[in-house]
Amino acid sequence: MILADDREPERIIQTLGSMGVEVERKRLEVGDYCVVNASVEVAVERKSVNDFESSIIDGRLFDQVHRLRRRYPLSFLCVIGPFNSWKERISKDAYIGGILSVALTAFEAFESLKGIVVPLRLESEEEFCLLLKNLDRKVSSGKLKVYPRIIRKAEVDDSIAMLTAIPGIGVEKAKKLLEKFGSIHAVVNASIADLKKVEGIGDKQARRIYYFVRGLRVK
Repeated sequence: MILADDREPERIIQTLGSMGVEVERKRLEVGDYCVVNASVEVAVERKSVNDFESSIIDGRLFDQVHRLRRRYPLSFLCVIGPFNSWKERISKDAYIGGILSVALTAFEAFESLKGIVVPLRLESEEEFCLLLKNLDRKVSSGKLKVYPRIIRKAEVDDSIAMLTAIPGIGVEKAKKLLEKFGSIHAVVNASIADLKKVEGIGDKQARRIYYFVRGLRVK
């Protein structure tokens, strides 16, 4: 069975139905879809190329990956659309860097014992529906087993781990950023002037943080 967030497009639900996939709509707190069977839950976040691009610019990507890792042992982040659909608001380097950042959280998960988020790029919504169909089949048949993860660190430690992905930001500076702004979302949306108010963050590093989380080159 696949649970689909009630804000997802009807066209995708109809396509899944035509493939013989059982779908139930409900409001999901995290993720756009959730493939469930008994105690197994696998989340799927759907993003168009343009939405993925926007989430890099406004910093939502960091929060969404963080929330998926906290809530589910295994999640897939699917970016849908051909490369030539970019609007060039960010460089291709930043785009690929965003996908790599998500992939690196899977590596970090082995040490932190947090959930794994796997990035996938698909050409079309049809391919996305086929992925959901096959994922549902594997979960329902018991071929994909997801075991409950052991949580050893507090939520704040997850936020620190995410912030240390920014070049030049270690654990101590990540802690100071969180103390100042309160959340990852607030950090990635902070202005250069506000970032410079954090102890140990100078003008150069403030600019590096500001442009990095927006997928832009440092000026």
